Amino acid sequence: MFLCPGFGVACHLGILTDLPTIGVAKNLLQVDGLENNEAHKEQAKQLDDGGEYFHLKGSSGQILGAALKSCKKSSKPIYVSVGHKIGLDTAMNVVRSCCKYRVPEPIRQADIRSREFCVKITNKGKAETMEPQDSLS
Repeated sequence: MFLCPGFGVACHLGILTDLPTIGVAKNLLQVDGLENNEAHKEQAKQLDDGGEYFHLKGSSGQILGAALKSCKKSSKPIYVSVGHKIGLDTAMNVVRSCCKYRVPEPIRQADIRSREFCVKITNKGKAETMEPQDSLS
């Protein structure tokens, strides 16, 4: 499989659907010289208020995205990048407007609902495979 730098899941999905997309991650993708080292962690600690960010610049000199402190309570940034048909400034504005907590609300809700569904399916499978117990009377 050929991987193109800067071409992530958001970009791929955007091209397939011909829709604007935004990349959002909870962890730094360590590409083009980006590292989650002490210097990066120190820069992230300096983000004070929700909405503050710094650009992620690769060894190539290209801005690959931004580390965003999405809400005041969050101790860690999220990472925002362009996907398809959208610039970084617009992507940042959209993500900021969707953050009540650390993760943007549409992603947070999808995560909550998918976990509930998995629990429901897992419990249903367990109930179907359990044998009825004999009653002791």
